[in-house]
Amino acid sequence: MTTRLSIRQLLFAVNAFVLLVPLLAAIALRIYDTHLVQQTETRLISESVLIGEAFRDRLIEEQHLPPEGVGRTLPEGSTDRFAPVEPLLDLKAGVSPADPPPARTVPPLGPAFAAGARMKLMLDRAQLYNLSSARILDERGCTVAFTGEDALLGTCLTGSPEVQAALAGRYASVVRRRYLDEPAPLGGPRRRGQLRVFTALPVLEGGKVLGVVRMARTSVSPLEALWLHRRVFLVAVLGCIALTFSVSFFLSRTITRPMQAITAAAQAIASGRPRAQLPGGLVPLEAHDLSEALDTMTAQLTDRAQYIAEFAANTSHELKTPLTSIRGAAELLRDDEKMPREQRQRFLGNIEADVARLERLTTRMLHLARIQSVPEAAERVELGPFFARFAERYRDAVKVDCTAGTLTIHLDHFESAVRNLVDNAVRHGGGKPVEVTVRDEAGRVRIEVRDRGPGISEANRARLFTRFFTTERDRGGTGLGLAIVRAVAETRGGSVRCESGPEGTTFTLVV
Repeated sequence: MTTRLSIRQLLFAVNAFVLLVPLLAAIALRIYDTHLVQQTETRLISESVLIGEAFRDRLIEEQHLPPEGVGRTLPEGSTDRFAPVEPLLDLKAGVSPADPPPARTVPPLGPAFAAGARMKLMLDRAQLYNLSSARILDERGCTVAFTGEDALLGTCLTGSPEVQAALAGRYASVVRRRYLDEPAPLGGPRRRGQLRVFTALPVLEGGKVLGVVRMARTSVSPLEALWLHRRVFLVAVLGCIALTFSVSFFLSRTITRPMQAITAAAQAIASGRPRAQLPGGLVPLEAHDLSEALDTMTAQLTDRAQYIAEFAANTSHELKTPLTSIRGAAELLRDDEKMPREQRQRFLGNIEADVARLERLTTRMLHLARIQSVPEAAERVELGPFFARFAERYRDAVKVDCTAGTLTIHLDHFESAVRNLVDNAVRHGGGKPVEVTVRDEAGRVRIEVRDRGPGISEANRARLFTRFFTTERDRGGTGLGLAIVRAVAETRGGSVRCESGPEGTTFTLVV
């Protein structure tokens, strides 16, 4: 079974898509911002390692100690030959507060300051290319070298959490808010970002912290990154526009195409032409239901038109015979004034019989038409009292077995349907009692009417419920009784069938 979406669900899906696009864009921008911060941190780590190794060598030379070789800067306890420093920053943890002021200032004396002085020129020249701010601290956390002016020499940064971690032998990094005094131009060397990344890498020798390399660099802002990759960004924007247009076109086509097809089908039906089917593909639930309703209405109108045509033809045929007989008898009575009295009475009797047949036909036809065409308020029928009265009316001719006496149904013309079945059974039962059985069958009423007559031939059984078919035309039969029974059953979605044999006939009515 095909699951179809309603127009409301389609509109909800499109609106959800429209709302989801900026949400996904905001999430992607946040992820990209974190990536840019981590990218900046990775670059600072690389620069810190090189500066730290250079400072370690110079400090060892100033202390007149022999170099220990590669591997002495690895963290204590490391069993691998390599110990890469991984980025730690994640914007989900938030932005750290501003860098605290220096805790104290010491005089620039000692081997560490001498080694830092030898690093000063390298730091300044490196800053020309990488724009990173570098600060070398000794084992106490005091500045021994700095990119820029020498006024910061001797200031101790032991109040910074990343410096404290590095003095304990652990790499640390933080992100702090940057306050711009003037915005940098797009595409220039200076960055426009509002986040500044700080890293602190310990300089180790034999498991001892010789100093700390503290680096700082402004992270690339997402706007600046988009400007740098503007071509890719432009392609992405054009792709989003194309996707939005495609979704809108798909939705409009999904809704309008079936509605246009239904309109064309209705116009075809109105003009008498065969209707076209709905187009394939995705069709909204409402359009599918409307198409099915149109099919049902078309079938009903076609059946009704066919029924009216057949009904009119049958009615004209049934009425033509008595009318012809009445006309012939009236002409004879008018033209033959010397007609004997007995013959005149016979013709008048024929006229009266034909008029009575016409009245019965008219009454039955109106009854059948009212059942099939005019909706009425459903009649309330209590089965127990109803069949009790029925049995009392027919006395010994009918035996009623009603086990559904407490059941109540709402059905128009119920008595007429049951009476037609019972009257037929009594007339053809060969004088034997007719058995009427009433049962409750899953909320429906099952009525079986059985007679003990000679049965019905197979040829006649095929035409039993056809309008105007009767084997008792000479006795006033109209051939509409069983047609009325079938019409009553169909109004409740029920059925009627006949089973016949040499031992009798059984009509089963389910309503």
